[in-house]
Amino acid sequence: MQNKDVGSILLIRCNKIISSCDKPTDENLGKLSNSIRKHGILQPITVRPLQYGMYEIISGERRFAASKLAGLSYVPCIIINTDKKTSAVMNFIENTFRKQISLFDEASSIKTLILDYKLTLDEVSDVLSCDISDVIDKLKLLHFSRENIIKAENFNLTFNQCKALLKLEDTEFFDKTLDEIITSGMNDFQTEDYVRKILKNKRNNYIFKDIRLFTNTISNAVEKMKNSGADVIFDKNEDDEKIEYKIVISKMNNIVIRSR
Repeated sequence: MQNKDVGSILLIRCNKIISSCDKPTDENLGKLSNSIRKHGILQPITVRPLQYGMYEIISGERRFAASKLAGLSYVPCIIINTDKKTSAVMNFIENTFRKQISLFDEASSIKTLILDYKLTLDEVSDVLSCDISDVIDKLKLLHFSRENIIKAENFNLTFNQCKALLKLEDTEFFDKTLDEIITSGMNDFQTEDYVRKILKNKRNNYIFKDIRLFTNTISNAVEKMKNSGADVIFDKNEDDEKIEYKIVISKMNNIVIRSR
């Protein structure tokens, strides 16, 4: 692959393109295939070059599958250079966050980005174009029990209502309050006011059950310091009860920044 091809739109044979989803189960794939057969592909597929003239799809799995179903031998593709991890992340985001998913499925997908794809909270907030506080609030939805998730989804509780309910974590009032909100048909404001009254004069302790969601951020921060030339000692000790981090930063760093 020549550098001049990066960013270009090329017609590429379908048998030269590797898809991570060979048999999509999308019920609307036939409609998309008919549209492509009549009008062609309106939005090119994004691919990255591999060895031996092969390409891997980054985004556009459905369009590619529908194109093959329509009998196309070639498809228009935008070529970009990226590594395997970035490609996997982009593909995951394309297939997950660009369609309608529930609040809880979104929270689970964010957890996947952090634990499986090793993204930090900063990186997740960047790719989702939201604040870190929003990412953390969405992750808190994972504390809902399976039974309560079904209730919340069946009655279309909003993100603000779920976030208000989570203030009752580790209290005896959570299930009862959720049922009352659903039975009374409360809106966001009424839910927040109701939870606020319950919490009055009560101490609320909120603890993340899966601390691994933050360890990538700590490790990433240390790595950035080391890459900048800082003398950093980083030790991690873990047992069944706790994870202990020890970070020592020398005050005697001599970092020289040179311009070219």
